[in-house]
Amino acid sequence: MHGENLWLVSCGSGTDQSVGLLQSDLVKKRIAELRKEFNYVLLDTPALNAYSEGVALGQFADGLVLVLEANSTRRDATARITERLHSMQVNILGAVLNKRRFPIPDSLYRRL
Repeated sequence: MHGENLWLVSCGSGTDQSVGLLQSDLVKKRIAELRKEFNYVLLDTPALNAYSEGVALGQFADGLVLVLEANSTRRDATARITERLHSMQVNILGAVLNKRRFPIPDSLYRRL
């Protein structure tokens, strides 16, 4: 699927050996090809606390943005994930708080 300025490459189906496949030379080569072709390559991965694919792919990226679910993602789990990413030399660019329950007041929206 693609648009004029956006392309999407789906991941296909999962396997029990997906982490091993993600660390293969073939995947490294494909990501290198995509980097040459496009200005930005974004990789959307499963939750880091449940799956290892994100950490494996994060090693090929310039950086990673953590998406934390409000009122669900615990501080200690975030600390463990952050420590794991640092130990694997994955650059953390920042974090996004997702599914926040209370809205930002309209008076603040008007100032944006």
